[in-house]
Amino acid sequence: MLSREDFLRQVTRIAGGNHEKASFDAQLAADLGYDSFALLELHALLAEAGGVVLGEREWMSFGTVGELYQVYTNAWNQRGTAPHLGLGPTESMHVNRAITRDTVTSRNEVRSTPDSSLPDRVDSRVHGPGHVTPPPRSGQFFRLTTLTPPLIGFLYELAVSPEVGFRWRYRGAVPDFEKFERDLWAGVLAQFVVESVETGQPVGNVICYNPDLGLGTAYVGAAMLPSHLGSGLAIEPVKTFMNYVFDVWPMRKLYLEVPAFNFTQFASAQSENFRVEGRLIDHDYYQGRHWDRVIIAVYPERNRYLRTVRGDTRSSDS
Repeated sequence: MLSREDFLRQVTRIAGGNHEKASFDAQLAADLGYDSFALLELHALLAEAGGVVLGEREWMSFGTVGELYQVYTNAWNQRGTAPHLGLGPTESMHVNRAITRDTVTSRNEVRSTPDSSLPDRVDSRVHGPGHVTPPPRSGQFFRLTTLTPPLIGFLYELAVSPEVGFRWRYRGAVPDFEKFERDLWAGVLAQFVVESVETGQPVGNVICYNPDLGLGTAYVGAAMLPSHLGSGLAIEPVKTFMNYVFDVWPMRKLYLEVPAFNFTQFASAQSENFRVEGRLIDHDYYQGRHWDRVIIAVYPERNRYLRTVRGDTRSSDS
């Protein structure tokens, strides 16, 4: 178990060494500048160094460093090993590395699936089509479920909610339900409802739209319930969905269109496979000013098939 001093030291390190504001009273986001990817790196740290994998509800129950340490110590005292997945510290470390900011687009590791005995993928060019497995649609916290008619009402409420609506499809406009139904699949290649593994309740929506299969490009968007915004957990279903799209269609890259006021949640994740490739100056309007629209490109890892054939399932930072 991490001591208070070690815990604060590690939290400060992930925050980029911001020692001036580092304390147990500090807010992770407001004071230390944690974005979604930094929060997931912290989650991986607790699994690797602390031997505890926090569940969805636990991960959403804190705001300050001190509150997180209390959640961590409670989980340690109650379980002593990683909860929910039945993993010890070593195994949970490899599951969580799949969703840290350093490996947000990595395809090296075995992703968390309901049956971890299944391989991440098998190259049919080597093993034959009989060995191909379905693309994973589950992670540690969330799974992607098929959009059925009973779930359309949830998506409508999500799209027009005050906390999410101004960021999502209609940018604050409130269409009637019939228009929303008509628009639901317009220009969309694939979409799923995001469901909580822990509660079984719908919590979000991920979509792939405006595909150009000739060029191998498409756009990806995601919306989550307000309760999950800023927690870092929302990155997991987006990564699972992008991996699904890369598996099923021959995409070279996927684009995310992000208003500049939303970009801070992605800023720490820029890498070879996740980078800003465009900026539309003063494109969006919100609260009395114009904002740039940032175009992020996400690439699949170039050697993912070779690593699978070789049986190399280690994460890139192992």
